[in-house]
Amino acid sequence: MDRTGFTRLVSLCLLTLVLIAGLVLGSGLETARAAKVLTLDEAVRTALANSPKIKENRAVVRGAVSGRKAVRAGLFPQVNGYARYDRFSDPVSVVPIQGLNLPPPLFSRDQYQAGLSFRVPLYEGGRLRSGIRAAAKDVGVARAGLAYSRETLIAAVTDTFNSILYLKSLRRAKEKTLAAIEKTRKDAALRLKLGRIAPLDLMEIDTQVASERLDLVRTRETLKRAGQQLCLLLGWSPATAVETRGSLEKNGKEEADLVASLTGPEGRGRLKKCIGKRPDIIRAGKMVERADESLRIAKGLRLPSVDLVGDYGRHAGAGLDGEEGRWSAGIHVSMNIFNSGLIAAKVAGARAKRDAAALALNGLRLKAESQVYAALSSLREAGARIALAGKARMTAAEAYKIETLRYRKGTGTVTDLLKAQAAWWQAKAQYIRALFDRRQAVTALRLATAVIRPAGQSDGS
Repeated sequence: MDRTGFTRLVSLCLLTLVLIAGLVLGSGLETARAAKVLTLDEAVRTALANSPKIKENRAVVRGAVSGRKAVRAGLFPQVNGYARYDRFSDPVSVVPIQGLNLPPPLFSRDQYQAGLSFRVPLYEGGRLRSGIRAAAKDVGVARAGLAYSRETLIAAVTDTFNSILYLKSLRRAKEKTLAAIEKTRKDAALRLKLGRIAPLDLMEIDTQVASERLDLVRTRETLKRAGQQLCLLLGWSPATAVETRGSLEKNGKEEADLVASLTGPEGRGRLKKCIGKRPDIIRAGKMVERADESLRIAKGLRLPSVDLVGDYGRHAGAGLDGEEGRWSAGIHVSMNIFNSGLIAAKVAGARAKRDAAALALNGLRLKAESQVYAALSSLREAGARIALAGKARMTAAEAYKIETLRYRKGTGTVTDLLKAQAAWWQAKAQYIRALFDRRQAVTALRLATAVIRPAGQSDGS
């Protein structure tokens, strides 16, 4: 093989390697860009694991638990170390006054002290115990807030996921409608060449095609924004491609049983029981209990405080002369005699906050009950719309088919055809919307009755 042939062979080998590397790299990029396929349960679990809001609430719970431990530590002895240096204007005694037959006390302007002091609370007028109970209520409030954040996140993910399913169904319906009207447009263009229709008919069809294309673009962009919103709830980058898998058609037995339990003879009693399990109601109740403890703390300010105190340290004068150890122990009692109405104002403020918390709890219960009834009403409405829209969809499809045949035979007008096509599309859109509204009503009902959770989790999860 001559030099020229060898050079061509090497060039061919290098080109082959480059093409293979490009194919491998392109395949890798396609894999990286592949959409993540999610079911509703997978989306909910991913959101619960990655949501910044859930992590924030968990941190709040940890802080509340640490706060309870800090308050509880006040029940136990507190030991502090100290060291100090003082210089007085006149000499003072370094050691205590001695007896008559002992050396006189040592005096010095410089005083050095170092030692330990301790304090044990014996009685605080109930303030310390109330503070511990209040801190425990804070933990309950934080945990109920975490539970409520979880439930609202599940509801938001469910609604967003179902909205994607709704928009995908709407997009498919629009694409079929556009394909049908474009087929009609081709037939109309051929008829116009043959002189069988007027140019105005083709213009009307072109107008309808443009309108359908505009609606399809709007639906596609709305679908993209819904996917970005779902990524936000999942804790992912909005640039992540997400593909959903599911159906709006399902209407499970669990939802039917839930509706039946709330609308039967004992429905109101079960309704109140369900509302009582809602995390936001539990949180509001804990806040009322927290306000009760704060009121007890404010009232306890009128009662005395009794502490067991002690001290041990070393004292010395200038040059550390006369250094010796000293200790003391005793019981200290303190009680406020007059404070210009300070305690009364604190008690009044705590009582007002307690009343406000109780009113907020009552208002939240009424709101929760109205949410349940609103969800039940929306569920009934959506069910009726599904039944009516389903019949209207079949009727409109048949009418559209008839008008299409009449138009092709020349016995029908393009106006009648476009009207039938618009009615067909509107019936399909109403049916799909009714399916989505039913799923949305089910989610609202499950959220309002505190039974919303990922699949596979029991009520005690």
